[in-house]
Amino acid sequence: MDFFKNNILTIITILAAIYALYQTHIQIRISNKQFLFEKRLEKYVFINSLIKLYEQNKKNLAYKEKSENEPIIVDIQFYGLTNHSYFLDIRDIINDVEKYDLKVKFLMKLEELKKISNETNFLFSRKEGKILQDFIYRYQDVLMELYKYEVFLHCLKNDKKVSFQEKSYNELQEEYGEMNHRKRLCETIDKLDMAYKELLDKKIVKKIEKVIHL
Repeated sequence: MDFFKNNILTIITILAAIYALYQTHIQIRISNKQFLFEKRLEKYVFINSLIKLYEQNKKNLAYKEKSENEPIIVDIQFYGLTNHSYFLDIRDIINDVEKYDLKVKFLMKLEELKKISNETNFLFSRKEGKILQDFIYRYQDVLMELYKYEVFLHCLKNDKKVSFQEKSYNELQEEYGEMNHRKRLCETIDKLDMAYKELLDKKIVKKIEKVIHL
């Protein structure tokens, strides 16, 4: 008893310090949860907008049904998939593929999308995060392939303008490897569609909505 009487102030100070540490720990946990909530919500809103854009433009990406005897059109589809404020500064690249500053912005935007896809994988559970990551990555991949095909068309048009002897489309198609570009584009779109179907089949959006609410 004498010990407690003689050291009462010290004991009170220690208890107060322990309580303060506990309160700080609780506050940090609350702040971390709030930060996680905000980051998850931010990614959810963005991913949901990409899903909606894909759903709206899905039918226009059915390039396998197009004739191989003529080039395919990609600018309308590119505009459809980038009809979002996030892509506002790079949409014109599809009509001016040689403009350097637009190309730099476009490539940087695709790198940002890759970064977002990786962040998403860490923000949500391993299963849901991986599927979301794949969808975002495949989305940016399709944008890249649409751009590459437009570059091919640009080369095709320029070739017709400068050539001394006019070439047929089939000759230009073979010379520039159009079928390789077309095949790669179609395969990339197929992979995006597979990622989209997996999102639907496993009800990933609803699952992450529940996680965010919690």
